[in-house]
Amino acid sequence: MAKKTGFFLALAGIALAAALYWYTKPRQGVGGKPADWQVTAMELYNAYNDNEQAADQNFLNAVIEVKGIVEDIQVNADGAVVILSMQPGGGGISCRFSPAAMPDTATISRGAPAVIKGRCTGFNMDVNLTDCEIIL
Repeated sequence: MAKKTGFFLALAGIALAAALYWYTKPRQGVGGKPADWQVTAMELYNAYNDNEQAADQNFLNAVIEVKGIVEDIQVNADGAVVILSMQPGGGGISCRFSPAAMPDTATISRGAPAVIKGRCTGFNMDVNLTDCEIIL
């Protein structure tokens, strides 16, 4: 009985260690990766707004380079979010930056054009990009 208990405790310990490793593993950014797509913020938003399933087939998990106008910049302890080209009814491109890749607020500002590269994670009122970096 003690052997079975020890075995299951060891197995649980290994599973816990694996889960902790995957949880704390740093995310792989898009730096150095070529863009799969180069689009404007309006083109990307309209593709998702018109047909989300078709847009997912093209863009989901792809590295996308998006050109648009910076509408908002939100900085917090978890990183930063830059919103590109809000649409009249709301919605735009939400670009999430990790703390390690925070955009320099001296080089990016509201109302200015920007090119941002990130990995597309889908559509939820905004088109969402993660692991972003400023290209221009």
